[in-house]
Amino acid sequence: MDRSGWAHTLDCTLTRSLQSGLFPVGHFKSLVYESSIDSDEDLVARISVAAGAVREMLGVFEKVRRSLSRRCNACITAGGRSFELFL
Repeated sequence: MDRSGWAHTLDCTLTRSLQSGLFPVGHFKSLVYESSIDSDEDLVARISVAAGAVREMLGVFEKVRRSLSRRCNACITAGGRSFELFL
């Protein structure tokens, strides 16, 4: 597999991770959109507050790092093919 194929596979892995809830995206969005947004400034302020709340979640980024590393290694082991069976 050439370098662009590996990049595409890793990109797909990251996308699936985001969609599966590996990253706290759902929690982040619930904080930002808990009520209607009235202005661009309101949106920016909510994003800032939500980012601070997610940053303070104990251990979340260490868990993400370990999980992403495990998924990347499984992808490499599978040669870029379907790798979920190695997880």
